[in-house]
Amino acid sequence: MSMSSIQSEPGRHAHIEIRGAERQLLIDGKAAKLGARAFDVLLALYERRDRLVTKNELIEVVWPGVVVEENNLQVQISTLRKLLGPRTITTIPGRGYQFTLGVDTAVVDASRVTPRLKQNLPGLLTTFIGRDRELAECAQRLETARLLTLTGIGGCGKTRLALRLAEAVIASFPDGVWFVDLAAIAEAERVALSVATIFGVHEESNTPIEDTLERHLAGKVLLLVLDNCEHLLDVCAPLAERLLLRTPGLKVVATSREGLGIAGENLSPVRPLSVPPANAHDLEALLASDAVRLFIDRARLAAPQFELDASNATAVGEICRRLDGIPLAIELAAARVKLLSAEQIRARLNDRFRLLTGTTRMLSRQQTLHAALQWSYQNLTPNEQQMLRRLSVFADGCTLEAAAAVAGDDRDEIAVLESLERLVDHALIVVDDMPAADAPRYRMLETVRQFAQERLQDSGEGDAMRERHLAHFLAYAKTAAPALLGDDVVQWSARLDAEQSNLLAAHAWCSAAGDGANRGMELATALRNYWLNRGLFSLGRQVYEEALDRPGVEPRSLHRAGVLFSLAQLHYHQWQICEMRALTEEALAIAREHDDDGWLLRCLFVSALALGWGGESVQALACAEECIAVAQRMGGQDFAAGSAAFSVKGEVLRAQGRFADALEAQEAALRAHGERRDVNLPARLRDVARAAIALGDLERARETLTQAMRVLSELRMRHYASWYIQVVSRLAAACTEWNVAARLQGAADAIIDKRGGVRHGQDDEISAELRERTKTTLGAQAYAKAYDDGYGLTLDQACDETVGWLEAAH
Repeated sequence: MSMSSIQSEPGRHAHIEIRGAERQLLIDGKAAKLGARAFDVLLALYERRDRLVTKNELIEVVWPGVVVEENNLQVQISTLRKLLGPRTITTIPGRGYQFTLGVDTAVVDASRVTPRLKQNLPGLLTTFIGRDRELAECAQRLETARLLTLTGIGGCGKTRLALRLAEAVIASFPDGVWFVDLAAIAEAERVALSVATIFGVHEESNTPIEDTLERHLAGKVLLLVLDNCEHLLDVCAPLAERLLLRTPGLKVVATSREGLGIAGENLSPVRPLSVPPANAHDLEALLASDAVRLFIDRARLAAPQFELDASNATAVGEICRRLDGIPLAIELAAARVKLLSAEQIRARLNDRFRLLTGTTRMLSRQQTLHAALQWSYQNLTPNEQQMLRRLSVFADGCTLEAAAAVAGDDRDEIAVLESLERLVDHALIVVDDMPAADAPRYRMLETVRQFAQERLQDSGEGDAMRERHLAHFLAYAKTAAPALLGDDVVQWSARLDAEQSNLLAAHAWCSAAGDGANRGMELATALRNYWLNRGLFSLGRQVYEEALDRPGVEPRSLHRAGVLFSLAQLHYHQWQICEMRALTEEALAIAREHDDDGWLLRCLFVSALALGWGGESVQALACAEECIAVAQRMGGQDFAAGSAAFSVKGEVLRAQGRFADALEAQEAALRAHGERRDVNLPARLRDVARAAIALGDLERARETLTQAMRVLSELRMRHYASWYIQVVSRLAAACTEWNVAARLQGAADAIIDKRGGVRHGQDDEISAELRERTKTTLGAQAYAKAYDDGYGLTLDQACDETVGWLEAAH
């Protein structure tokens, strides 16, 4: 380590030595008493002595990853000034500090000090939050890449990441790192001149500036950062390509809304910051999010007293999620804490473009969130602008097929794909690879979508696009309806999961659409088995009730009968028999008026269930027999007619306590169902098991329940398993395995409680007796222990344990 002196204040001479490896400050050869934090502050300032260092940067360097008060930094600065003199460190009010003690030569451990390389990087006036992984990845890629382009939506932090990257790799470029901001340049001819200016290269007569610049850079090893290239790509791309080809020691980092599109370019999309999950409410989970940490940091600049606590944590988390983790949006929102609470900011995000404005001292394109997006929008072609506007009608992204149908103007899918690709290149569309679905989805961040929706409405196409959207998803739901009862139920359920937000948006538009009342009822009814299969009872009920309440609903139409029938089914699953009874009576009457066998069979099915479990056994059995007669008249067509008809008869007989007759009917239902492994098969098997348990045929019950649980897993319908696990609990009690019975009862009740169902609605007299006998046999304490253990199981754990017990007993 070389030794030399640092000149102290005028009139005082001291030999000052900073030993980084030993973490010592020596003054005239004597070790000064200096705390660890103060030493870190001194070293950080000395290493950056050629420029101003902001308070936030110092805090981040000295206290990485730790939230500290600014006065901690002030204490360390005061300590250093007492040792080295008050003029050692200069304070620049409102900006930061600079090490200003006269320096003859460096007296610092070389392993801790960055060489004083040539550079013109602007200092960051605020803390750089997060992106550690992205920074490391970019630095690694730059080791082999000649051109690295950081792409992303406006306000996502491309410039800050590029500057931090340049700082991180500066030691690798002996001729320096050089930054050129092209944002304010409008004229193409000024690009090369701006680059030349930072190197001190002047124009020569009769010589293109590109030639002079190329000659100047020859033989040098340096990094050039070209910031904000998107509006000048036609000039930036050929200039970068020429310099890279003819200057082997040059590397370029560019930032742009889209890539430069030249050979050898490495694209690195800059994604939004991580946001907390929707269910995160505790402070630790929120602070794990980069977006939340950025909000806190910027909020403290506006209001130093701001703290994240239990009173505002939920609101801050939602602000960051709804702003999609876009740094500019979060910074603008955080600045509002000077005037508004976090909850008030959250409540006003539907008007985010008026709320999120900056100061007039910011760059014009960054003064508001709206301006940042307008900057991107203006760089699109008219066709690309139209496609972006139209795609905003989708609530949560779309497939290529849907984009072509709704936004494509009869263009083929390849032409639409090309437009999507351009929007992806501009970082205005995100491609989501959905493992559960069978095609990629194209999605906008919600902030982009709100901006595009404003443009859509301004264009006058808003209503027309929503009509197309409704037409597409109504047809989609009708196509899905029969598939949800067949062998493709897994695939179609996953597709509808992905489209759920679009389906709800289409349903909402029915209130304004032409013939919206009838189309809304059609859509609601087509989704009947989706709500049931997924256990989305509350959401399905909301959709049905909204469809029934719309103005213009025809009171005696089959569409209305379909919604009444569907709503009755949901009430059955929540064991609301009285409500179910009223709905089925009206639906059945409408089906009879129209003499429609399909709807007549459906309505007889639910009517028999309502009557049977409502205690009206004679009417229930008559309904069940009529259901069988209609099914036979239909010849087994539609609704798995024969199977459903025999099944409902079996349920009515079980409710009456006629278990032998019930088992006979349920076996007939199972035979009529055949070999199809669809959503109705587990229910047929379960119904056989219930009757078999009541009759003491425990082996038959075990066999059918084992098969039912396997099919549920195959169809990915484990969320529907509560009634099945409950029946297995009764079987365990019948086998006198009381602990198993209690544990599985707890597991079943936990699933039912989470879905808002009723625990023991389908118990017959034998099932109820087995449930009570389990409690009395074990005793209150042992039963509570086993029950609570089961209640604490996850859904998958409960299903696995149920199947394990069934199979182990064979």
